[in-house]
Amino acid sequence: MAPLPEQRSTTSGTGSSLPTAAAAILGGREALGGTVGTDADMTKAVEGGFSVTAVDALKQHGVTDREIGRLIIKPRTLSHRKTGNGRLTVAESDRAARVARVIALAEQTFANREKARLWLHKSLASLDDRRPMDLIQTAAGTRLVEDVLAKIAWGAAA
Repeated sequence: MAPLPEQRSTTSGTGSSLPTAAAAILGGREALGGTVGTDADMTKAVEGGFSVTAVDALKQHGVTDREIGRLIIKPRTLSHRKTGNGRLTVAESDRAARVARVIALAEQTFANREKARLWLHKSLASLDDRRPMDLIQTAAGTRLVEDVLAKIAWGAAA
């Protein structure tokens, strides 16, 4: 995953750091295998592989089964993991962390989970009429979405 701009490692108006907020979205200590409070902690958790329960936690934040399959792990593979070792690979965990981080940033920006969910699933002119959830499949697309959220937080975009 590409380095993220410095502002994304700091706290927002909610008082919660993005790594901490993303960890909560992923199911917290149980799903990640430890406490996450920093980007370094998240990196360690990703390297250890998340529990498949992190996928279920993402669904509670509005990520659809289709998006899970496209962005993180195919449905059949997820089904096998749930009956097997119950862990995501490093690559799958990294993708799940990316999704959770964008959700956390959107939730902090809008100070409302439902508004964030709606925004993430809406086609936006500032993203060439694409939905933010469609762009976070890549690091470059994620940066675009994060930049738009930063502009919204600063009052520079709608």
